[in-house]
Amino acid sequence: MKVVSIYKKHLPAMIFGPMLKIVEAFFDLLIPLFMKAIIDLQNYAVIDDFPNKLTGYIAKFIRSFSPWVSDRALSDALIGGTFILAMGIVGFLITMVSQFIAAITCVKVGTEIRNTAYLHTMKLSKREREKIGNDRINTILNNDTYQVQQGVLIFVRLIIRAPLVLIGALVFSFILNVSIGFIFVMIVPIISVIVVFVMYRSSNAYTRIQGEVDNVSSYTRDALLGNKVIHAFDKKEEESSEFKKVNNSYKYRAMNAVRITSLVNPLTFAIISLAMIMVVFFGGTPMFDNPDASALASTIMAEVQYLGQILFVVMQLSNVVLIFTKARVSRHRIDSLLMINPSIIDDEKALTKEINNGECLYSFNDVSYKYEENGNAAISKITFDIKKGQSIGFIGGTGSGKSTLISLFNRLDDISDGKLLYKGMDIKEYRLKKLRDEVGVVSQKATLFNGTIKSNLQIGRFDASEDEMIHALTISDAYEFVSKYDDGINHEVVDQGKNYSGGQRQRLSIARALLKKREVIIFDDSTSALDLLTEKRVRENIDKEYQDMTKIIVSQRISSVMNCDEIYLLNKGQIIARGSHNELLKLSPVYKEIYESQIAKEGASL
Repeated sequence: MKVVSIYKKHLPAMIFGPMLKIVEAFFDLLIPLFMKAIIDLQNYAVIDDFPNKLTGYIAKFIRSFSPWVSDRALSDALIGGTFILAMGIVGFLITMVSQFIAAITCVKVGTEIRNTAYLHTMKLSKREREKIGNDRINTILNNDTYQVQQGVLIFVRLIIRAPLVLIGALVFSFILNVSIGFIFVMIVPIISVIVVFVMYRSSNAYTRIQGEVDNVSSYTRDALLGNKVIHAFDKKEEESSEFKKVNNSYKYRAMNAVRITSLVNPLTFAIISLAMIMVVFFGGTPMFDNPDASALASTIMAEVQYLGQILFVVMQLSNVVLIFTKARVSRHRIDSLLMINPSIIDDEKALTKEINNGECLYSFNDVSYKYEENGNAAISKITFDIKKGQSIGFIGGTGSGKSTLISLFNRLDDISDGKLLYKGMDIKEYRLKKLRDEVGVVSQKATLFNGTIKSNLQIGRFDASEDEMIHALTISDAYEFVSKYDDGINHEVVDQGKNYSGGQRQRLSIARALLKKREVIIFDDSTSALDLLTEKRVRENIDKEYQDMTKIIVSQRISSVMNCDEIYLLNKGQIIARGSHNELLKLSPVYKEIYESQIAKEGASL
């Protein structure tokens, strides 16, 4: 899908709006002719003696509405002025309608592009999102979408009006005076060359600018997330200095673009001013030898008005070119996101299956995973089975492959090599929506959303009753602090849960996952912020309440996995030992060393 397909949905408005501008442009072009005709009516007793047939026709049209009175000059001026006023009022009303259409259409297009890009991003795998970069995605969803939206606004407002006024002014200038018409024809190509040059140079400049915006966003995000570390190490000045470098790089790119685009208005204004001098000189010279000088004066007045229209339109077109250039660059960036085909998609025709406790739930056969096609394997040739109803633990240090395994269990990523079966079938052939419904994940970094405790729990299951929510909170040992709030589960959650401690956020996340009856729950170091006694209490509550649920516990703490039916010890992407807690203490020196370093000192607490 591309942005152009969204344009097509709003094609009627994008055609009707500019069509209205044709009427407005037509009236704008007629007004100088009406003014010339009014002036000429004051100086010619016979309309057929008018030196210009076009204004003669307009004069006859005005005179046809003017009854015979003693002061015909006043009557002609009033009737002609009334028509000019009427054209101005109608033009104003048309402008208001077309502007309204433009505003509504651009907002709708921008909203749809943003929704489409966001939904598409949600369909991408973890690997695909990381390859694009979160900061680039954020810039696309906000800055680039806005630039495209502005492009639609200008398209509806000026895409027909500006060229029509420009061409109309050239044609009427020729009709009024051929010599002056040639002056107009000379200046338009010169201005066009300037505009094309600026468009070409600014296009490359704005592509680089958007890249700099990505860099500024990335640095800002890292600084805000690492604010505590920056303050702890007293690195505020160093970080500010680094930010200035990134920001100055953006400033350098932006100023280069501004230097290019700032040439348009002064150059076009200078060229138009020169043309205006030539119009007055070549058009005004015959006035000194022509006894009927007023006719020439009316012509020069009309020509100067057309020149003013050309100047105004050219200024508009220069801005149009800049906005279209930005919109084109942004559209390509949005298309680059939308054109990425998600590798993990949900096929409604895919199969689902029910199995009984004790049957094989997951089967990993020589499974490997690489973040990059030719990169090192995060996990390599891993083989193990998980039966439904089992409690399985994975333990290992940083970089051992624990997070990679989690992303494979519910297909946030797909394996690179080997075979992964879920309920006896290839996991890729299993209905993705059903898989995500059956497999819940509680992450170490507990993510809460602005709202209330209740609204966060409803993410797990929207139709859960208050009693069910309280039950889930009790199991996760979260009701211990929730019950102390006067408003209970309606207590506010602000700024991603910053008004709760890390342990409280983890317990709320566990309750949210437990609220929906799932076949599998993966605990990804989800009790790391809890003390050992609280962790033990939560673990015992879950084991007692959800005996038939398959529990996969991934942790760096032996206390979290020691009661599992089977434990897998990971190191550098491979399983180096497996067995129950007691078996591993006997068979694995590495496991025993971890146990002694973590548990021996705190054994009394367990």
